[in-house]
Formats: sequence, C-alpha cells, structure tokens
Amino acid sequence: MFSLGCKTFKDGVNTAIVFIIAGLCMVLAGSWVIPEIWYLPHAIIGGGLLLLLMAPIILISSYLKNRTSR
Repeated sequence: MFSLGCKTFKDGVNTAIVFIIAGLCMVLAGSWVIPEIWYLPHAIIGGGLLLLLMAPIILISSYLKNRTSR
C-alpha cells in the first residue's frame, strides 16, 4: 500500500530540506532569471511554491509514519 512519508525521520528531514532549497531556487529563478516568454516565469514560480508547500507535508507524514511504527 502507498504511504506518504519516508522510512526514517532523518530521511524525511533531508528530503524536506532539499524541497525547500529547490523551491527557493525555482522562485528566485522565476523572479529574476527566466525571460517573459509565454508566462514561463509564472509556471516556474508556481512549481517552486508547490515544492515549498510539500516540505511541511513530508515532515508531518514522516513523523506520523515513524511515530506509529514503534
């Protein structure tokens, strides 16, 4: 069965950190680097915001998954 979250809480924290860094890089790139072609910066900023929103979900689900498995 599919379950959201990582096998260990340490893996969840590492994954959330990577998501936060990637999300911030995408938001900053969409704001300053990407040229205005076909609303491309808006799509990249939206993807970065999705990554930023997924980080706490990964942390919470990893915590809940590992809390109940003890």
